[in-house]
Amino acid sequence: MTIKEIEKVLGIPRATVRFYEKEGLLAPCRTENGYRDYSDEDVKKLKKIIILRKIGMPVEVINDIFDGAKSMDKALDDNILSLYKELEQLKGAIKISEKMKEDNVDIVSLDSNDYWDIIEEEEKQGNSFMDIAKDIVALEKGVIYSYFSFTDEDGKPYDSVTKCIPKLFLIFLLAGCIKCMIGKEWTFDNFLGGMQGILYIILIEVVLSVPLYFLGKKFPWVKKHRNLVLTIVCIVLIVILLILASMFGI
Repeated sequence: MTIKEIEKVLGIPRATVRFYEKEGLLAPCRTENGYRDYSDEDVKKLKKIIILRKIGMPVEVINDIFDGAKSMDKALDDNILSLYKELEQLKGAIKISEKMKEDNVDIVSLDSNDYWDIIEEEEKQGNSFMDIAKDIVALEKGVIYSYFSFTDEDGKPYDSVTKCIPKLFLIFLLAGCIKCMIGKEWTFDNFLGGMQGILYIILIEVVLSVPLYFLGKKFPWVKKHRNLVLTIVCIVLIVILLILASMFGI
């Protein structure tokens, strides 16, 4: 069965099918011309995936179920608890939304102090609302990921390892050559020592990225020139490490 037939039979867009393939939930066979060929078992599995997604099961949990890492019973128990929690949050949100509707407010006439107090009182009584901390976590995680080059300039995640391989190869090669020149001996050990120095620098960069990010929130200059600061620090550390490596014969 082709992906076009899958779209017609199940009434879902091919992007959805491709997403589940990317997540490792589906692995259809390929025809000689390279097209995907979905078997009856693939269709059955896809239906199961969609059913579990429609009841709110996270993709990673579905993956664990199929892999045998989590039992269906445990996954359903966790899902039910999660749904009840969401339901409580929705009840609080619905209640305030209905009050706003009854009060016939718009964004100008909305009394922020009044509704702020109402929500605080509801929360004191044990009623839940949407967790806005999730917005902050998502933002902070996205920014930190970008600091580690895990996202492109648009903030979209990508495989940083694949994109950095050519650049890293040249850096390792250059570091090995520099180490050999400093040691005045072109040996494999010297070359390897230079490459090891770069590995240490990469680890240091990862460690420095987090404090630099938070310093950037307090000092705009650090945020604006973060790459420059990090580059200078890394260059200084590279020189120091190469000199130490040469002195101690590492």
